[in-house]
Amino acid sequence: MKIRLVKGMDLNSNEDLLDEMFRARKRLFADRLGWDVTIDSKGWEIDQYDPINPLYLICTDEAGIHLGSLRLLPTTGDTMLRDVFVSAFDGTIIESPLIWECTRFCIESDKSGQVQAGLHQATTALLLGICETGLRSGIRQIVGVFDRRMIPIYRRGGWAPDIIGESGSGRDAVYLGVWDVTEEYAASIRSAGKLEGSILDPESRRRATNLLSAA
Repeated sequence: MKIRLVKGMDLNSNEDLLDEMFRARKRLFADRLGWDVTIDSKGWEIDQYDPINPLYLICTDEAGIHLGSLRLLPTTGDTMLRDVFVSAFDGTIIESPLIWECTRFCIESDKSGQVQAGLHQATTALLLGICETGLRSGIRQIVGVFDRRMIPIYRRGGWAPDIIGESGSGRDAVYLGVWDVTEEYAASIRSAGKLEGSILDPESRRRATNLLSAA
């Protein structure tokens, strides 16, 4: 299991993998969770943040098959917190080149919408991918908005966020969380997922090291 970093919608080098990722997002967010999201003519779940050169972290198995993915954006530009959720959290704005936003956390599901076996393994791999990318690049914190079902998943993954905001109640509640990027949390995630060494493939390690200078 490895994490590949893909900058923007690089269809020349990653068309098959991005196709799998966007179709998996459709199965999760549209089919399984029933979110009001946009599906394009290719069956991809796409929103206004995908065309603005985000960083995708894509988890693959040894054969290179998509197992899960997420999206990172610098908080100095357009983010979902700034554009979509700002009123939900009393106008909270988080902006720093060293803080990036995580959205569209997606674990692969089959065509019926059921999550595949290996949920915990793919989750910990993605969490370690974020943490390792941050450590290599100099990103110090990750911010994200999530619902209640994600809290125990993050805890089991060894990297629970500090919750700094809450909006709504019951099943409709959403939370604003911040994750500190540290070596200690990387070790915690490795322990939770029984992972060893770097989760990033060699090219992704190079890309992570140069991420802030290229942003």
